[in-house]
Amino acid sequence: MKEKLMHIDRRIIFVFVFLGVAVPLLVEFSFPIKPTSMVQDIYDEIERVGDKKGTVLFAFDYGPGSEPELQPMARALLRHCFSRGVKVVAVCLWPDAPGLAQAALEETAAEFGKYAGVDYAFMGYKPGLASVVINMGQDFHSAFPKDAWGTPSDSLEVTRNIRSLKDFDFVFDLAAGNTIEMWIVYAQEKYRFPLGGGCTAVIAPDLFPFLQSNQLVGLIGGLAGAAEYETLIEHPDSATSGMRPQSVTHLVLIVFIALGNLMYFLTGRGTAARPETRQQRTRS
Repeated sequence: MKEKLMHIDRRIIFVFVFLGVAVPLLVEFSFPIKPTSMVQDIYDEIERVGDKKGTVLFAFDYGPGSEPELQPMARALLRHCFSRGVKVVAVCLWPDAPGLAQAALEETAAEFGKYAGVDYAFMGYKPGLASVVINMGQDFHSAFPKDAWGTPSDSLEVTRNIRSLKDFDFVFDLAAGNTIEMWIVYAQEKYRFPLGGGCTAVIAPDLFPFLQSNQLVGLIGGLAGAAEYETLIEHPDSATSGMRPQSVTHLVLIVFIALGNLMYFLTGRGTAARPETRQQRTRS
């Protein structure tokens, strides 16, 4: 029996992984989601902006490859802003981001009866990355003289009084690359505005030092972070439902790893290897 468990057909493992993904998608259940402090800090910052009915700048810096992690995050943040009466200005520094940004803005704005030009402004895409950020810091209307539909930015109610990045109450970058660091280096360090970040899970650990240095107010990392934010705004959506198959699949993999290690030692292979190693060391 032990030998059979030591040599489980990999296809059996694949079946369990498949079930770990498929069953949670078909059966409704939930895991407890406890927001972390760095996600809570983003929520609290938007609450602060909401108290003064201020304006938030969102930078959509991701493409379709990162949509499953970052699009739910964007919708959750926009829902929070619109529910608190916060005005939103959205820009895109990635060429494949405008379609995703426009969809998130229009879908969430429709939920709360918000209107383009009055409650939010979509400025579209502009190439240049760091040069665009620097330009926005110097003169926002120079960087984005018109919105995505050709309306002059100085005539829009949302952006009429925005002259530079200092006029935003909060800036948030949704990033699939290293654009959060770019915002810190070329904008936040100079203009000292509150900056928050949302990124894919693989990037998040690299950004922790910026939390410790207070260059980032908070950070939302990956699908788990998006699910935490949905919990805070009490609006579970695709991130919360997406955590079910992800959590169950992780549990399946942990069980097989633990089983493999247990069988390894129960069959005596773990202990048998030790004397050999000692003898080899003695001979050498």
